[in-house]
Amino acid sequence: MKKGMVGASLLAMVLVASQPLTMAHAADAIPTPVVTDTTATPASQLTISGAGELKKLDTLDLNTVINLALNDSYNLALLQLKYKVLDQQNASLGVNLVDLNNSFNIQAGNGSPVLHVPSDNGSGTDSGVNGDDPQSGSVTTVSPSLKAANTVSAQAEDATPAATTDNSGSGSASATDAADPTPAPTPTPEPSKPDPSDAYEQQLKELQDAVGKISDGLNKSAAAQNTQLETSRKTLEKNINSLDTQKENTELQINEAKEGIKLGMTGQYVQLLASQKQVQLSKDYIDVLTRDVQRAQTLQSLGSGTQEDIDKANRALLAEKDNLTNLEDAYQKALITISFDLGIEYNPNIQLTDIDVTVEPVTKKNVDTILSSSYQVQTLANGIVQAQWEEDNQDKNAANSFDEQATKANTEIARQQLTQGKIDLAKSIESSYTDADTAYKSVVTAQRTVSDVTLDNTNMQIRYNAGVVTKYDFDKFQYQVHVDQVKQDLAKLQFYVQQAKVQAMENGYIAASSSAAASGASSASSAG
Repeated sequence: MKKGMVGASLLAMVLVASQPLTMAHAADAIPTPVVTDTTATPASQLTISGAGELKKLDTLDLNTVINLALNDSYNLALLQLKYKVLDQQNASLGVNLVDLNNSFNIQAGNGSPVLHVPSDNGSGTDSGVNGDDPQSGSVTTVSPSLKAANTVSAQAEDATPAATTDNSGSGSASATDAADPTPAPTPTPEPSKPDPSDAYEQQLKELQDAVGKISDGLNKSAAAQNTQLETSRKTLEKNINSLDTQKENTELQINEAKEGIKLGMTGQYVQLLASQKQVQLSKDYIDVLTRDVQRAQTLQSLGSGTQEDIDKANRALLAEKDNLTNLEDAYQKALITISFDLGIEYNPNIQLTDIDVTVEPVTKKNVDTILSSSYQVQTLANGIVQAQWEEDNQDKNAANSFDEQATKANTEIARQQLTQGKIDLAKSIESSYTDADTAYKSVVTAQRTVSDVTLDNTNMQIRYNAGVVTKYDFDKFQYQVHVDQVKQDLAKLQFYVQQAKVQAMENGYIAASSSAAASGASSASSAG
């Protein structure tokens, strides 16, 4: 009974351990009171409730952004906690399995314990009834009545008739009896008495039958307990194997998340830099348009211009001022977002450090080599290993043909998922290399344009010094040189992002490229 209860409790522990882990944030369960504050908080003093004290920075660079993001990533912290929980659950199940094997002596190849049924061995002694069983270690007690019957039977078998002697003569009586021809009278047989040994054998047989039935019952009970125990052991092994796979996949997810954070924050910082450059370019353009308005007004005063020219110049100036407002709002929004992501205090005047971009062609690596080191492919491969293990270790006695077919189908599904996953990832790899090559060509084109416009600016400077061109035309040309330089900087930043994507891809994180995503969306649209 105790063994059955232990087996049931272990099975209950297994079922509890196999339930999926649910993690809830404390803020989700505790309602936050709404407090109305009549005092407005400046944007530069924005804080996050519950996030602790924010770091204050006056300058920001890409390395600082990546380090802060890795150390302050909510998702990465959750993955690390998940791995820790899985590791503890795995260790707990391992202890349970060891205790299970030690408590019930479950070893590979051992069968159910067999109880020895007592039998008459012909020597008057029975190993299961009249003596101790040296194998089972059990001691059987014989009732006193059986012992008494056994004693009487032994005395009856040992009794022999006593011989009579005649001391009156020296053998004459014997000679006379031998010579007497009269036959001796036939003695009347006495009524037979029941043999005590028969009663003993009958009782012994009945006892053996009873003990045999008890033995059969104990064997069946032991077999049932062993079956339950074996089921619990297999369930524990299955859950341990499943947790091993989850741990390995979680470790892959942690590494994948780190690469994803690096790539994501690189793109976010590059976007912030590009937005800042566009803001500055818009301000420079406003200076040019302001001079256009002044020129139009001057020409009108000289009689060479009209009010219409002034109005057109003013409209262009106002339109660019509106554009500048939109660009500045977008920049501040991006700055607030990255500040919250990094856990730093929002500073609208923070200085951004530019990125030094090395412009050189991207060397393409073998696609299969990249796929083999991909975190996604390794996760899919682990799915095949897990499915194959479940198929190989399926309980053939408990499972029917439908269960076996379903398990085999799961293994085949895992293989198909790996095959399809490799195809999709191979497309992303090729697309990423293509995007990087396109970005490199854009940088080369922008560099050539800047080189040409720099030479033209030198010639313009000569003409301006010679008085051939006006100050207005010269300044406007200077602005065009600045535009081409900003375009080159933006092209370099875009190429840097593509370089980072390729590097992350070769490290194991394959991000979906823009062309691959567009292709997938087009295919889905066609299918719909």
